[in-house]
Amino acid sequence: MFVYLSLLSLCPCLARAQDVVTITEQTIADIFEQVSAESDEAIDYDSFYEDLMFCSRNPINLNQATREELERLPFLSDIQVENIQAYVYQYGPLQTKYELQLIEGLDMTDIRRMIPFVFVGEALNTNKRIYWIDLLKYGKNELYFRLDRGLETKEGFQFLPEEDVNFPQTNAGNYLGSQLYHSLKYRYHYKDRILAGITVEKDAGEQFWGSTHKGYDFYSFHAQFNNFGKFKTIVVGDFRANFGQGLVLHPEFSMGKSSYVLNVTPHNSGLKKYSSTDEYNFFRGGGATIQLGKFDLTAFYSNKMIDGDTLTGTFPTIIKTGYHRSVVEHNKKHTVKQQIIGGNATYTYLNFQVGATIVHTLLDNRLVPDKSVYNSFYFSGNKQTTASAFYRLRWKKLNLFGETAMSDQGALATLNGCYFNPISQVSLVVLHRYYSPEYDTFYASSFSETSRINNENGLYIGIEVHPFIKWKFAAYADSYRFPWPKYGIDAPSIGKDYLLQADYVVNRDIAMYWRFRYEEKQTNLSYAGAVMPVIVPVQKTNLRYNLAYSIGNFSFKNVVEGNLSRRATADWTYGLMAYQDISYQFTGIPLKVDFRYQFFDAVEYENRIYSYERDILYAFSIPMYYGLGSRCYLNLKYELNNHLSFWFKIARTVYADDRESLGSGNETITGNSKTDLRFLVKWEF
Repeated sequence: MFVYLSLLSLCPCLARAQDVVTITEQTIADIFEQVSAESDEAIDYDSFYEDLMFCSRNPINLNQATREELERLPFLSDIQVENIQAYVYQYGPLQTKYELQLIEGLDMTDIRRMIPFVFVGEALNTNKRIYWIDLLKYGKNELYFRLDRGLETKEGFQFLPEEDVNFPQTNAGNYLGSQLYHSLKYRYHYKDRILAGITVEKDAGEQFWGSTHKGYDFYSFHAQFNNFGKFKTIVVGDFRANFGQGLVLHPEFSMGKSSYVLNVTPHNSGLKKYSSTDEYNFFRGGGATIQLGKFDLTAFYSNKMIDGDTLTGTFPTIIKTGYHRSVVEHNKKHTVKQQIIGGNATYTYLNFQVGATIVHTLLDNRLVPDKSVYNSFYFSGNKQTTASAFYRLRWKKLNLFGETAMSDQGALATLNGCYFNPISQVSLVVLHRYYSPEYDTFYASSFSETSRINNENGLYIGIEVHPFIKWKFAAYADSYRFPWPKYGIDAPSIGKDYLLQADYVVNRDIAMYWRFRYEEKQTNLSYAGAVMPVIVPVQKTNLRYNLAYSIGNFSFKNVVEGNLSRRATADWTYGLMAYQDISYQFTGIPLKVDFRYQFFDAVEYENRIYSYERDILYAFSIPMYYGLGSRCYLNLKYELNNHLSFWFKIARTVYADDRESLGSGNETITGNSKTDLRFLVKWEF
């Protein structure tokens, strides 16, 4: 079937282009698929998705776009953002989108991705006065209601609390609530000047109304005001703050290592509303940025409760899952008050930018990690102050950037690099980072092999080449070492990582790529009688082929992926995965259908494979496949009219490797299959 459809895709008889909404959704799906490959980390895509959808409805005017606005497009690298602004500054306003082809570092793939989110027009006054009648007449309201449920009953739901009057004492680990997940979101925006909203959520297993909960488990409110006099941004309620290269503050989605080899620096600078359902990575309070000439001055304050086990008077770790399903989990809810006060000053002049950030954190309980070798230098105490200085400098074809941060304990973290664009067909980035083992702060997120910004020293080189029309080659090499033991590695260790991807775009309806990745890390070697830690290499090679094409109202995607893994001198083990995606947009009715059939065979856990799949709006599914089995899903989108839309998804995974149960603990499912249902309704008014 794969061969047949691959040959069929090369036929010259291609049909009309997809509409803007479909292109936008496809672009977002492609980005998620690229950055989620090989991902072990739980990434919050919610705000990222909302930003892109907002940009599709409120496109960015390229002739007056600020750096912050262009950085909302995560597929643009730092040097591409610089080149777009430099072109407009040097040659004046763009006359048409097609003029983007003249900008260095932008190929047709990049331009096609940009089209749904940008436009070319006259510069307008973005700071003009707003009247109440405009808010009522032109403001947009959106309401989202979502329900999720697994069809199989998990172990944590097997016992019903009402069957035992002593439930809280005898079954404190069982789930208190139903298997139903539901959330409600309200959003209001007036252009990009005023944005506000409310989010409420109940996870599966959390009690909606009873002894532990009265209503939803999570409540969130946000309001953001842009360009009001001297105020560049004002945020109230829940928000995020991102500055510099993320060594002090960046609790936001960041690309990291991916086939977007040039995207190594965090985007989304400054203060920004928070509208996701992640219950940890945000601030609660308020902040403002004032623009005084070439200076941006920011101050913010946050006061929120976080989760931790404070039974002993201290707590060993911050619990970030947001789950409060059982008596045990609920007893750890909102037990620690976290206050954060911070500020930033940034000076921008033409091709030069320099800034400084300072953040002070205060806890009302002491954080005292359970000591082991790997976490000897993790933060311990109830207060911390961290500060940094960062810079950007563009000189001819060279872009320099970096940030150096230090904690009040004298721990250092520094990241420095440069972009180089010698000719229009070649772009290069070099990045060095050094994070001392003692450096450990709460909301840092920057370029790193792991999610924690500490105990790492590495050099990354990435290159993107456009040797021929329709072809693009991207590659990176990353070499790193951990000077102190890490979790699962009881001695200093080293690692290396290589990627090569070739993209070939036949035309606007046919595109394909081949990706090769090799990674070598070190891990513990466990054997009886060991006295001193012994570490051994773990090697993994991955190869992927992706073909996407459209014929009329049909869209197809064929993917084949395989890997080989070896621990020390053991035999190589393999992982295989292949799937067929079929999407169809009906012409007679406003219905879109996405279908996938997938099989996988991953012999060992090290051979696991991650695969992004289409989902309902504001839901993200990147399952990890390990074992032998198959998966299929059906995703439906129906637009009743211009105001009311519905999404529905059913997905089922069946294992064929003789396993009798799935999951562990309260998440255990008896049997070899798992079925999930999701439903969402969106009302615009």
